[in-house]
Amino acid sequence: MIWVVIITILFMLPQVWPVSWADFNYTVVAVAAVLGFAGIYWVVSARNWFTGPKVQGTAEELAAIERELTEI
Repeated sequence: MIWVVIITILFMLPQVWPVSWADFNYTVVAVAAVLGFAGIYWVVSARNWFTGPKVQGTAEELAAIERELTEI
């Protein structure tokens, strides 16, 4: 997740300096629009019905799976 944040910031940097409207990198606008839409959607709708992932198995079964994965 840290890598995604770093590379997103790097891709949003301007290609040339000084920045003018002709060579402006609109990635900042696109990322802000997506994050803004997601935030508004969460506040208006999703926080009322989204409960997260459902656990499929008992605590003992999940612990056994974790033990198997750490042995690999």
